[in-house]
Amino acid sequence: MQGLEQLFYLHGIGFDYTKYNGEHVYFDHATRVDALRCCGVDTDDESHIAELNFLLDVKPWLEVVDEVTLAEAETGCFSLKVPQSARHSSVLIQIPDLALSTSFALSQAEVCGDYHYNGQIYLDLKVSVGALPAGYFNAQIEGGFGTKTTELWSVPKRCYAIEQDDVKRTGLSLQLYTLRSERNTGVGDFRDLHQVISSAAITHCDFILLNPLHLLFESEPERASPYSPSHRCLINPLYIALDWAVDTLREDFQLSIDEALGSVQIDCSQNYIDYSAVAKAKYAVLTHLFGKCEAVPAVRQALSEFKHDKEQTLSHSELTEREWFMQWLAHCQLGACQLHARQEGMAIGLINDLAVGCAQEGHEFTHNEPLFAKGANVGAPPDPWAEAGQNWGLPALNPIKVKQHNYAYFRSLVRSNMASFGALRIDHVMAIRRLWWCFESQGKQDGCYIYYPFEHLLAILKIESHLNRAMVIGEDLGIVPPEVSAAMSDANLYGNILMYFAKDHLGQFKPVEQYRADTLLMVANHDVAPFSAWWCHTDISLKLDYQLCSEHEAKEMVKAREDDKARLLTWLGLDGTHDAHQLSDAHNIYAAIVKKLAASPSKLLAIQLDDLEQQQLPVNIPGTDREYPNWRRRLAIPAEQTLEQNSHLMKEIKRIREQA
Repeated sequence: MQGLEQLFYLHGIGFDYTKYNGEHVYFDHATRVDALRCCGVDTDDESHIAELNFLLDVKPWLEVVDEVTLAEAETGCFSLKVPQSARHSSVLIQIPDLALSTSFALSQAEVCGDYHYNGQIYLDLKVSVGALPAGYFNAQIEGGFGTKTTELWSVPKRCYAIEQDDVKRTGLSLQLYTLRSERNTGVGDFRDLHQVISSAAITHCDFILLNPLHLLFESEPERASPYSPSHRCLINPLYIALDWAVDTLREDFQLSIDEALGSVQIDCSQNYIDYSAVAKAKYAVLTHLFGKCEAVPAVRQALSEFKHDKEQTLSHSELTEREWFMQWLAHCQLGACQLHARQEGMAIGLINDLAVGCAQEGHEFTHNEPLFAKGANVGAPPDPWAEAGQNWGLPALNPIKVKQHNYAYFRSLVRSNMASFGALRIDHVMAIRRLWWCFESQGKQDGCYIYYPFEHLLAILKIESHLNRAMVIGEDLGIVPPEVSAAMSDANLYGNILMYFAKDHLGQFKPVEQYRADTLLMVANHDVAPFSAWWCHTDISLKLDYQLCSEHEAKEMVKAREDDKARLLTWLGLDGTHDAHQLSDAHNIYAAIVKKLAASPSKLLAIQLDDLEQQQLPVNIPGTDREYPNWRRRLAIPAEQTLEQNSHLMKEIKRIREQA
C-alpha cells in the first residue's frame, strides 16, 4: 500500500462499512478523494502525498517517542521505538512531576512490533516504570539515541466508578429550560434545579440527567438548540437564576443592588418560551450586575481566581470581562447544585450532556477553526428513520489536526463538561472512533466514515474521569462499530438503552433480562415523543398539524404504532388480561413499563420528568427547525408537584431496584 491509498488509511478515510440492513457498502474512490480534500490535502500533488505519508507513517519510528506517549497507569508500561542496534543498551527515564528517575535495560523489554526503513530495523519495545497516578506528565528518555521528551499519559484501565457501583441507581431525566416555577424569569434556571434536587432526593433519586448546558447565541436568542451550541466549554447564561445571583452578591459581597430585578417583566404563563423576551430581560439584568460589581475588590478577586482556574481550558482572549462575569455566576450556581445533590445523599448527582459538535457560526469553531475540515459536516448514514441519511450541519473535526498541542482541544471539552458533575453523558459516543462526514463530491451530496485517534481520545476520557471523579456514559444508539462496544465494556464506559428501540430483528421488544448491566436505561429521550403522546398518537397528529407528513403517511404511522402497542402489551404480559378501558390509560401503562425496567440488570435507570407529568408535547421533533417550536416547550406544572404526585411510583421503583 502506498501513495494515495496509504494516505487514505493514515488520514482515517474510511473504506467500507456495514449498513443497518446488513448490506456491506464500499466507498468509491472519488468520494474518498474528496473527503481527503476537505482535510486540506492536495490529492493531485504526489510530493505532498509522499511527504504526508512519511510524517504519519515513518517519522514516528525515527523519533523514539511521539509528542504524546500512552502508559498503563497500573504498571507504568509504555512503548519506545528504537533502532535494533540499541536493543542491548539502557535508557534513563525521568518524570520530574513525580520525582521519578529509573534506568531500564532494553534487552529486558518485550518486543511488540518492528518496522523496516532504509535498510534499518526499528523495534517497538515495552518498558515499565511502575504504577503511576492518572494524569499527564512530562517525561524525558535518555539513551544512545540522545535525549527525547514526551508528554506521558498515565491511563487507568477503566473510567472512574462511584462507590458501590454495583448498586442499581434511579434518577430523573429533564430539560432544564422546561422547568416551571413562580419565581423564574421565563426559563428554567439553576435555582429551579436546586429545588428539584431536594424533591428528587426525597423520592430516592441518585442522579439528575440534564440537557447540554452549552453556551448558545446571545445576539440570536431564538437559536435554542442545545445540540448546536456556540461553545461547549461555556455555560448558557440564561440558566443563571437572577434572584439567586442578586442574593449571593448582596450577602457575600455586601453589594447594594436592591433594584436589579425591577425591570424583569416576562409572561411566564405560556407553554412555549419566548427566548427573545427572556434574553433581553436576563442579559440586561446581568449587564447591570456586572456594572455594579466590576469595581468591587472582593468580586474582582473571586473572578480573577475563577479565570485562573479556567485558564488551562479557555483562552482569556475568548471572552470579555462581562462574559467572564456571567460564566463565573453560572459556574458558582451549577457547583452549588452539585454540592447540594451530594449533600442530599445522591450517589452521583448531576449528569451533564456533551453535544457531538458545535455550530460553525459560534465561538468554539471561530477560535479553533484550523482544527476543522473545510466543507464537511457531520451526520449519520442512511437508517430506517432517515433513508437519505442525516446532515446535522455541524462542522467536522480534521482527525489529524485534533492531535495538535497534545489533544488540547478535546481535553478541554471533556474537562470543562465534567467539572461540577458526577457523570458525563457523551452524545453519539461513536464519534471518538468514527464520524459520518457529509460533503459535496462530483457536484452532488456525498458522504463516508472518517476515523479518529480512538485510543488517545478514549484515554482522555479515562484520565479526566478519574481527575474529576466523574462517571462516563456514552450514547451508543444507531450503528455502533464492534470495537467501540468492546472498548466501552472494557473501560467501564456505560452505554445507553432506549426501551423504544430495544427490539430484536423481528421488531419484538427485547426481554429486559437481555439488557446490558453497565448502561443508562431510559424509555425515551429528547428526540422521541413523551410516552403519553406516543401511546395516544398525539405525536402523529402533531406532525400532521404542522404538515410534516401527509394524511396517508399519518394513517400508516398510526397502523404501525398500533402494532407496536400490541407488541408492548405482550412484552408487559398485559395482552388479554385487562379490559380496553384499563389499557387505554397511558399513565398506567407507563407505570407498568418503568416497573419492568426497574427489574432489569441496567445499573442506571432514568425516569423522564416529561413522562411523569404525562406531557403530550415533545421538546424536539427531529428533522425540523422552525416548523415546530423545538427546545421551547415548558412543563405544565412545577417539577416538585409532579414528583409528589408520583411519589408512590418512585417508591415502588426503588423497592424493585433493591430486590432485583
